[in-house]
Amino acid sequence: MKIRDVYKILLIVLTSINPLMPFTLMIDPAGHAQQTGRKLWSGFERAETLRCAEALKTAFENFSPTVRVIITRAPGEEIVPLQNASFANRLGVDFFLRLQCVKDDGEKPSITMYYHEHDPLIDKAQRAAQPYAFVPITHAHFHSIGRSINIAQSLSSALSASDYQKNFVCGGTYGLPLKPLIGITAPALLIEIGLCADDQWQLFIDPIVRELCTILNLTQGTL
Repeated sequence: MKIRDVYKILLIVLTSINPLMPFTLMIDPAGHAQQTGRKLWSGFERAETLRCAEALKTAFENFSPTVRVIITRAPGEEIVPLQNASFANRLGVDFFLRLQCVKDDGEKPSITMYYHEHDPLIDKAQRAAQPYAFVPITHAHFHSIGRSINIAQSLSSALSASDYQKNFVCGGTYGLPLKPLIGITAPALLIEIGLCADDQWQLFIDPIVRELCTILNLTQGTL
């Protein structure tokens, strides 16, 4: 049985016994068994994004009793095209978060938010709801693009606060065609972290969790 099937079974069981768990977050760390990702300072993107995803999962679930996190891959697992989109849509996740890391030569690490957008005018056009209509994968994001933009802009604004800027730089929010987010119907965000050292992603765990839980109106505890 594949790991995603195990997650699906566990999610169904947990949801049935815990009525206080309405929110499902899927985290997709860049890279997989056949793709190392970009070269960082001493390692590769594949390893650091998975470590970051695991740390975020722990922090989210400790901070909010109403959220459960699913990570799209395990160490050594290969991901095929559109596998994560299909997984997310079948589970009906509430939010999809893609993590990427890049080598940064700046004085401080950085964080930049992206949402999936093909055309600024067409993508944001008002559309009548058609719940049973066939939706091409290139149009899947139409349903949630407004929410995706709002989350991205709100997170960017929150992480631009002076208290956070002491430790890192917030690079803003951008809408681009993003292959990792194609086909996903839920609100989705790609976060790219610029690292001045491979383990600096740790600086972002608490700020991301704290601010996203506020933006998504999740019940909060303590980190």
